[in-house]
Amino acid sequence: MRYKIDYARLWDEQHARSLAQKKRMGEDRGKFWSNQDVVDRFVRNVISGDRSRIESQIAGMQIPPGSSVLDIGAGPGTLAVPLALAGCQVTTVEPSAPMGAAMEEYRRLVNAPPIREIRSRWEDVSPEEAGVHDVVVASRSLIMGDIRNSLLKMDAAAKRAVHLYWFISSPPSSGGNDELWPALHGEPYHGEANADVLWNVLCQLGIYANVKVETRDRDRCYSGFDEMREDYYNRLSVKEDWQREIVDAFLLDRAVSEGSGYIVPGRSRSAHIWWEKD
Repeated sequence: MRYKIDYARLWDEQHARSLAQKKRMGEDRGKFWSNQDVVDRFVRNVISGDRSRIESQIAGMQIPPGSSVLDIGAGPGTLAVPLALAGCQVTTVEPSAPMGAAMEEYRRLVNAPPIREIRSRWEDVSPEEAGVHDVVVASRSLIMGDIRNSLLKMDAAAKRAVHLYWFISSPPSSGGNDELWPALHGEPYHGEANADVLWNVLCQLGIYANVKVETRDRDRCYSGFDEMREDYYNRLSVKEDWQREIVDAFLLDRAVSEGSGYIVPGRSRSAHIWWEKD
């Protein structure tokens, strides 16, 4: 089948636009995900927040105990630690050292077995370093270019199945980026390509994957108003007082006080895309 649209190129071009916009605003995503405050908040939500999404993902993958699993973009062990606890032999790929340290702390907290770590971006991992595993997982971690080779490398690293979780409506959209970015910077917000593009890339690679779509609440939780405000300032590249006033007004209108903390309500539509190997 010949496609009129090169979806891999479409993905890569959208990723490049998003990356260029962030660089133009002085934003470094590597530093963002290595920021200790960001990591601490992320870990707090993983351990103490609503675990229904994590439990649903693990149940949906149906990975038998004893399987070897490669978790790409593992963060603080959101899936890696529960999978290790369930009896899987887990290897993670995660470039952020603070995220890796948080995963180790989480692992020790629940007394999960040791997890092998590869401290790198997936794009930079060689096939030899990645190895071959029963199952490959990448959950909400597909912020990467050269998507064609990235996906082919995932497929080659899997003996039984590959499971991808990605967004149909992007998280920045539900977090206010689409609304706030034009008011703050005078241009549209360029997010990453969504799951519909990803599925079409796979089709063009000859991989005809299964898809399950989920819609769920995706609240952003904060311990206080100052933490919430600083997170939005950082994510939206806010530098000027007039920009802070716009963000503050947005948060005062949208944020909900809950106990001693705050929640910014949101909705997320995501896709579980997976294929099984012959």
